[in-house]
Amino acid sequence: IPASSQWQPDGHLYPIQIAQYGLSHWSRLELNSKNQQNKIYKFERIQPKENNHCSSWHTVKDEIFLSNTYIHFTISSNSSLHFHFFNNNIELIYSTKTVHDLETSTKKIILLKGSPRQVNRYMLVDIEKLMRKTLFFRRDFVKIQICGDTQSSADQLIIGNQTLYDQQAFYSATRWLLNNQDLQTGCWFIHVQRNYGHHTHYHVRDPWCSAMAQGQAASLLVRLYSLTNNNEHLLAIRRAIQPLWSSNLTRAYFNNRFVWLEEYPLESTTKGLFVLNGCLYAFIGLIDANTLDYQPYLSELINQIIISLQHILPYYVHPNISNWSLYDLSHITMKSKINTASYSYHLVHITLLQCLRQIFKKTNHSVSQLFDFYVQRFTSAIL
Repeated sequence: IPASSQWQPDGHLYPIQIAQYGLSHWSRLELNSKNQQNKIYKFERIQPKENNHCSSWHTVKDEIFLSNTYIHFTISSNSSLHFHFFNNNIELIYSTKTVHDLETSTKKIILLKGSPRQVNRYMLVDIEKLMRKTLFFRRDFVKIQICGDTQSSADQLIIGNQTLYDQQAFYSATRWLLNNQDLQTGCWFIHVQRNYGHHTHYHVRDPWCSAMAQGQAASLLVRLYSLTNNNEHLLAIRRAIQPLWSSNLTRAYFNNRFVWLEEYPLESTTKGLFVLNGCLYAFIGLIDANTLDYQPYLSELINQIIISLQHILPYYVHPNISNWSLYDLSHITMKSKINTASYSYHLVHITLLQCLRQIFKKTNHSVSQLFDFYVQRFTSAIL
């Protein structure tokens, strides 16, 4: 699972990012389920020679596309697995031991914690970091070697199985969510202290429970439950949604009236940031959960959020840039400068509104039209 360096340079496990990681790989599984896999290469076990620190080199017989360098293997302790790419003349080393070699412009060392360690990785990402340029050979011959003591091994090395790669990533994300949910509140608490922008007197709660994290995690666990029908997974979904409806852990009220699902809930219950994408992601998660496991109180909250969006969406239209969106409403709630959405967030707003338009298309035409209106309006700004 990914570690985030956002707000904390030494890294932390960020539930939003982990849920997005799992959802991304689920989407890729769905998209690629009907596509034929590229060639897959397997090595059952690679071990050092008895009287040698390293094994002989094992060569993949065909030239492979670097876009197909999905790898999966299990490596023992005190071992390093070396991949040498002929055409690009580079080497990637995945190691569970202290490596005394220094990284160079043609060598990258990826340290692995724990042993035996199961590795599921896309080598192209590591190659691009190493090369630091986009112009390199996109097809290459690869040879592989393991180094370590006589007990060292790399087992079930598989190269090129994108489906396996995406499956492992999906299950890793869901496993982390299941193992780290607070059973009492349902939250995945975030323990990174934050102020809001330059407002040192406005603090995000410590720890904080993000509505966006809860919604996206619920969406991911709904997809897991569709595969498992495991009641424990259903209970985890119910717990994930609980902070959205049963308390103000994740909520704020615009004009003290319209409920909003807060990505960054502040300590002060009378203040809110009203981040647009965070609420919409949480809203979609709420709909996913209620579609799977209908509850009257969730339907009521969904209707309340629709009413909120009807009243609040006009405030997200930029007052000075025609049909551009705002990231949040802090200029209203905190008298800040207008927080204009970046180009990427503007596209996210359009995509989320398109998704909601489609969700309500068959069940509530007027609500679908509401979202369509803002899709058209925000899209016109980039045409």
